[in-house]
Amino acid sequence: MIDKVGLGVDFFDAKYGGIYRNRPVLCMGRMGSGKNILSYHFVSQGLRTGDKVLLLSNIMAKDVVILGESYMMPFSTAVQRGQLIILENAKLLNSDESTSSNVMLPPEAFMELQDIIESQSVARIVLDSVVPWLAIQPVSRLTEHVYSFSHALERLRVTSFLTMPKPISAAAFSLKKLMEDLCPVSITLDHENGANRSFMVSKYVGEMQGIAQTLPIDIVKGQGIVLREEKPKNQAPAYSFASAVAPQPPVRESASKENATSANETPAKRGDGPIRFSDALRGMK
Repeated sequence: MIDKVGLGVDFFDAKYGGIYRNRPVLCMGRMGSGKNILSYHFVSQGLRTGDKVLLLSNIMAKDVVILGESYMMPFSTAVQRGQLIILENAKLLNSDESTSSNVMLPPEAFMELQDIIESQSVARIVLDSVVPWLAIQPVSRLTEHVYSFSHALERLRVTSFLTMPKPISAAAFSLKKLMEDLCPVSITLDHENGANRSFMVSKYVGEMQGIAQTLPIDIVKGQGIVLREEKPKNQAPAYSFASAVAPQPPVRESASKENATSANETPAKRGDGPIRFSDALRGMK
């Protein structure tokens, strides 16, 4: 029997019945498109169903709690009672360099991740962003490395939410293609200067209807991601995730698209070598 769990976004879960348990979900999008807030929906859903959740982020842990609470997600309480564990990627590097998506985590990072998942009985995990776990030089070894990571993550038997910035280089497109092939569910978010936000399911294994259909969405304080037509008339204006704590003025539809920016996610070499995921999980059955 195929087992599914909720993503935490009403219109998605109503259509697809959720996501596959113990399998990864890939979320891609340019900077400010809402990848972080979608991952918070994933976290919040796990908290509602009693799962223990681990969130690894480039954002400071205190700020993650503030942002989650701004969307009425009980992050503060969950952290206090130990149901939500928030780790900063910088802590795994012992530096502030991990705030860049171009930094590769050291080989021992996956061992630490494995220990946390097993000792804390973690059921859901967010890797925001997954790029530091996959960056490798030379690029010729990328395919082997990504497959190794994917299989090692699934053997940990956690439902995972992985974010990636919009690719702009040849290496980044190669990584995107590999990850899309390996993840049964893939979601793409987009926006135009904080307006005209969209949500697209670009892959859902076993489903054909509605795939690649672009849905208009808003990011609303107190609610998070909602379909645009579901937004109440008297609701407060949509918030841009880039500054979710403070409201932003509405963007004119005539604003030039040329002002949109995207993160440069070209992997850079870091650490002593690629993470040997197969060695890390050797003996786990």
